[in-house]
Amino acid sequence: SNFIDLAKTGFYNGVHFHRVIPDFMLQFGCPNAKDPRSRRAGTGGPPDGTFTNIKTGGTERRSNGGNIQDEHTSRDSNKPGTLSMANTGAPNTGGSQFFVNVADNSFLDWFSPGQSKHPVFGKV
Repeated sequence: SNFIDLAKTGFYNGVHFHRVIPDFMLQFGCPNAKDPRSRRAGTGGPPDGTFTNIKTGGTERRSNGGNIQDEHTSRDSNKPGTLSMANTGAPNTGGSQFFVNVADNSFLDWFSPGQSKHPVFGKV
């Protein structure tokens, strides 16, 4: 729901991929990456505010720098071609940044053991 809202409102327009790690992932979604040479690329997120949860119709919030609650709604794995929410490593710190898995990164699954928890929300 968060990603769809940001896409529909034009948040991602003009943003470049700011982190590319071969055989791992491609990261996108930082508003500071509109300038591909910015040293701040990878450090930004969306503004605080609200958006509609497309499943429930309820209102969700972005707060504390555009952070959202983790969307643990499915048990899709971080397989090649999936889109996954980037975060700071702490719960509920995703915002606008996401990554495209280009390898099997199932160790990043929110339902797997370990500290990295990155929910998958789409596939290309």
